[in-house]
Amino acid sequence: MGRRLRVGLVGGGLDSVIGETHQMALRVDGLFELVAGAMSIDPDVARASARAALIDESRSYRDYREMAQAEAERDDGIDLVVIATPPRTHFEIASTFLAGGINVLCEKPLARTVAEARRLVDAVQRSGLVFALNHCFTGYPVVRHARDAVAAGVIGRVTMVEMDFPSGDVDLAREPADPARRHWRFRPESMGRAGILGELGTHAHHLAEYVTGDRVTTVAATMHTFAAGREVYDNAYLTLGLSGGAVGRIWTSYVAIGNEHGLAFRIYGDEGGLLWRQEDPERLWLQRAGQAPTLLTKGGAGQSAAALGSSRFRPGHPEGYLLAFANIYRDLGLSLLAALAGDDPAPYRRSLPGVRDGLATLHLYEAAERSHDAGGTVEVVGQE
Repeated sequence: MGRRLRVGLVGGGLDSVIGETHQMALRVDGLFELVAGAMSIDPDVARASARAALIDESRSYRDYREMAQAEAERDDGIDLVVIATPPRTHFEIASTFLAGGINVLCEKPLARTVAEARRLVDAVQRSGLVFALNHCFTGYPVVRHARDAVAAGVIGRVTMVEMDFPSGDVDLAREPADPARRHWRFRPESMGRAGILGELGTHAHHLAEYVTGDRVTTVAATMHTFAAGREVYDNAYLTLGLSGGAVGRIWTSYVAIGNEHGLAFRIYGDEGGLLWRQEDPERLWLQRAGQAPTLLTKGGAGQSAAALGSSRFRPGHPEGYLLAFANIYRDLGLSLLAALAGDDPAPYRRSLPGVRDGLATLHLYEAAERSHDAGGTVEVVGQE
């Protein structure tokens, strides 16, 4: 095209947890240029954030509505908006930009409710635009290899799926002395009492479905609150049934004291198993009955084409979280460029989490709440 894809950022300012990561990741492959933003609800923070990102003052907006309208009317308007705001705002912001003809990359969870998520699915279908969901951990090359290995039958028929995301950082495990300083994720008005399922559980759930290729169809949930003064659940155990006949479990926690991150999976079939930990993200263990475990490393021998295509450096040269995050941007950018050039974007969208993945998580979220309240197993209805 003779230019980079133009990006606008909603949220993600200097007061954001994830904004700086987005700004670094979008620049890695040189496909994007950050040119516009409504980067905070605090006007001073928004202006300072735009200056720090070298955004022209004329494209530093007071709110996302003003930004969507102005950018849609510009000849050099943005090709993509990145939504890095609290979940309760995702639906309105995404709907506004889709209506303006602008592609979307949204932080997870997709929305607050199944009803909102369904409306976004419909809006994306009507628009013909690209809507990507930032499940960044699917950008790791060995996670993509795990997906391909399961699809190729390397571990046989999947029988058990164990997904963990127990964090225990002190900022998560304790409530602040002043409730006014409580983070939005611990406010029930943000995502309800079971917000842990949207914040942590969404990654565990999506990875389970991403790697196995199956949907979660039943859930039995037990959730607890351990931190004194907390108004939302901070520990959840979910027992799962999957569409391919496997059984599984998701454990998410904010109060696993001493854990730094905790995301991991163990996926077993009738011929072997795959083990991966986000804190050792470039190593995937393959286990088969009667054989010594095999260590598969990023960029090493035996990796699938998708895994090798997601590796930038030679084996033995670590890439880590930022470049996994950047792989989401690269897939998205190449998809947009292919579509603009009249080429087939499908090869780039195969690994890209989308709006229906977000809807699936909201179905699980609501089913888990029903299960916890009823004290039994319930069906995860409406899985598309």
